[in-house]
Amino acid sequence: MIQLGLSGFYHDSAAALLIDGKLIAAIEEEKISGIKHDSSFPYKAIQWVLQYAKITIDEVDMVCWYERPDLKFKRVENQIGSKWFPLRRWFPQWRAFEKRWNETEGNIKGILQNIGYNGEILYTKHHLSHLAFSYYTSPFDNAIGLSVDAVGENETLLACYIRDNKFQQITSLNFPNSLGLVYSALTAYLGFKPNEGEYKVMGLAPYGDRKKYEYVFDKITYYERLEDLINIHQKYFTYRTSETDMFSSKLIDLIGFPPRFKGELIAQHHKDLAAALQGWYESQFYFILNRVNSNWNSENLVLGGGCAYNGTANGKIKQHTTFKNVWIPFAPSDAGSAIGACLWHYHITLGNPKVKEGDNQSPYLGPEWDIKVGDIVKQNKKLCVEVAQNEDRLCEIVARFIKKGKIVGWFQGRTEFGARALGNRSILANPHLPNIRDRINKVVKKREMFRPFAPSVTQEDYQKYFSSEGDVPYMNQVVKVISEIPIPSVTHVDNSARIQTVTKEQNPLYYNLLKEFEKLTGTPILLNTSFNLKDHTMTNGPQKAVWTFLNCDMDVLVINNFIIYK
Repeated sequence: MIQLGLSGFYHDSAAALLIDGKLIAAIEEEKISGIKHDSSFPYKAIQWVLQYAKITIDEVDMVCWYERPDLKFKRVENQIGSKWFPLRRWFPQWRAFEKRWNETEGNIKGILQNIGYNGEILYTKHHLSHLAFSYYTSPFDNAIGLSVDAVGENETLLACYIRDNKFQQITSLNFPNSLGLVYSALTAYLGFKPNEGEYKVMGLAPYGDRKKYEYVFDKITYYERLEDLINIHQKYFTYRTSETDMFSSKLIDLIGFPPRFKGELIAQHHKDLAAALQGWYESQFYFILNRVNSNWNSENLVLGGGCAYNGTANGKIKQHTTFKNVWIPFAPSDAGSAIGACLWHYHITLGNPKVKEGDNQSPYLGPEWDIKVGDIVKQNKKLCVEVAQNEDRLCEIVARFIKKGKIVGWFQGRTEFGARALGNRSILANPHLPNIRDRINKVVKKREMFRPFAPSVTQEDYQKYFSSEGDVPYMNQVVKVISEIPIPSVTHVDNSARIQTVTKEQNPLYYNLLKEFEKLTGTPILLNTSFNLKDHTMTNGPQKAVWTFLNCDMDVLVINNFIIYK
């Protein structure tokens, strides 16, 4: 059974290939096109996963699309011109939407036929794709599943009790009530791009005082009945009727200061609003989790949806809820739903049982490059190369560089799938040096100076340095730093860090590098950030790695066993 999973036309388009329920390859369109959060149909991603598996499109048995376009159309249909239903076809906004729809989501079959596929196309509801990916990659036999994002077809949140191949719905939240859309609207208010800049707001929040603007969120939310999860006063937001604007003048009046323009100086009131927003999201999130689990008393939680990237909230779930075990997959957003749609149909439609723990848990699903760096160096005389004779020698050399304060571009193995660099397409540095964080932000990543960096740490040692109650293999939880040895470059202003725990089985080479660094410094911890510059996609191929190296103040570039200097 060969399945091709696809997501697209909103953000983070992706393609995934599964054979007999086993994940073979997956990549986001942006990592090939270079367009950040590329939302176009994933032609390039499809071409690559098929090429990797050495098959053609006509060998695919089943294409799995990550949501239901028919249900989504009904929701948008009600949004645009619903008040003047018989006349809506005359409105330019409606005509533009209808034209775009007929060329994109309304024509999945036609698009696939154009690239040679005439087989079965199966559609999965948006949040079920999220939950299938989360549950079927988890170590749990049974769990509460919660998917939270901006909006799927009509639902913005879905909670289920999941056991074996049965997804029993507990509750849902419908558009326009949406935790994700409120977070995105306030992200836009703070001068960052929605569906992209939310993680910047999370990084900004610890610098603020949430109490200063808590009243804003008390005003915008309300409860009509005891069983309500949440209601949003829509007078403060315009995302229900506009594709470009997200908030109204009433929200500006309520907040009391104007929206921040992109590039404008970030003032203390911006930080305070970010703190209040994050605090509001967390309080609603934990309330919903406890409400959902009140009649089930499950110890296990699997999370999905774009909001599952909110690491600050994720890291405190066990403190504020009744859950004891939490699983968040490596790509919980729409990109991962390309995988989730396939898993849904493999297990639910075809009836295959949940596979053993450990299957489909590797995020290293993209291209791997067997290259001759000499060919790259010939194209640029600014570069020179040293060759490490084996992996042990490579790790020794690189660990010494990092200890001395060098910033290293680390390019190894297959590209990660998802938003996090997990040791294959990473920029690495010494977490003990206090000036490293500012240097990377300023002259390497070239981004906002308040942004924190994450630490990678060996799995068997993380509890010596961090207060996490479990492994965090995909860097999706923020926890408190308890290290007696200072690690200032990976410790945020609130004494927190978004950790990645690393095992030898997960990534042998990266694990060995951490152990070599431990021999030199006493701590198996490295600063790890994604291999890209600001506003660029994560590096996928070696040419982009060299370009990035030459266009910033990175000190050393390591591609496979080649160590490259300027």
